Amino acid sequence: MLIATGLGVGFLSAMLGIGGGSLIIPVMVLVFGYSIHTAIATSLIVIVSTSNSAASVNTLKNLVNIRLALFLEMITATGAVCGGLISTNLPEKQLTLAFSIFLIIVAILYFKGVTHKDIVNAQASDSKGVFEEKYFDGSLNKNITYRAKNIIPTTIISGFAGIISGSMGIGGGIFKVPAMNAISKIPMKISTATSNFMIGLTASAGALIYFKSGYVEPVVSGMMVIGVILGSNIAARFFNKLQDSTIKNIFLIFIIFVAIQMFMKAVN
Repeated sequence: MLIATGLGVGFLSAMLGIGGGSLIIPVMVLVFGYSIHTAIATSLIVIVSTSNSAASVNTLKNLVNIRLALFLEMITATGAVCGGLISTNLPEKQLTLAFSIFLIIVAILYFKGVTHKDIVNAQASDSKGVFEEKYFDGSLNKNITYRAKNIIPTTIISGFAGIISGSMGIGGGIFKVPAMNAISKIPMKISTATSNFMIGLTASAGALIYFKSGYVEPVVSGMMVIGVILGSNIAARFFNKLQDSTIKNIFLIFIIFVAIQMFMKAVN
């Protein structure tokens, strides 16, 4: 069951750029009955595997903006270490409730979001920009040139995502993907692929705290990792053929579902 869960997690996380922690944690807590701290520790280890597996394929297809990823990751990884220190000293109920509330906020803010047309118009109206890159969009069958805009607010959100990642066991992509897409006007495919590249580094920083605190269970983590590697490789093969709007809709449904489940767990 752990391997099968990992397979589904790996598929969704590689496609959405979220690391899978926002699915692993609810499943381990609600279905398998593990404590929130053990679930977080397992999640962080699995996220590293997800990131490495999917990012290797996406990088070869030029779907990862490496310069942007490394820039944002300096802030995110620092936040992850701080978040890990905070989490190991917080009660389980408060962690679960905070997790659900943060997801609900993200879903509300991201509901309107931006469309591919909005991004194209914003890029065309401003010749200035940083982290400019080009990629081939399989769903549109053409090359797309884009530039990252509004870097400062996206960087601040990335630091916040690092804190949430380290304290709640998620890769931070659930915050970084909407920030890159809606604020920095980066296409959804690039946002998710770049997030996938980053989350492995973020999770590694946060996982060190849980290793030290003794919350890591090697057998559980190992079974999950096997499934995740298989699932993420399957998703990465046809990721570039999906439309941005499809990825975004799946992303929103996923956030709302997980938020409701975790909120019910916390209040009960």
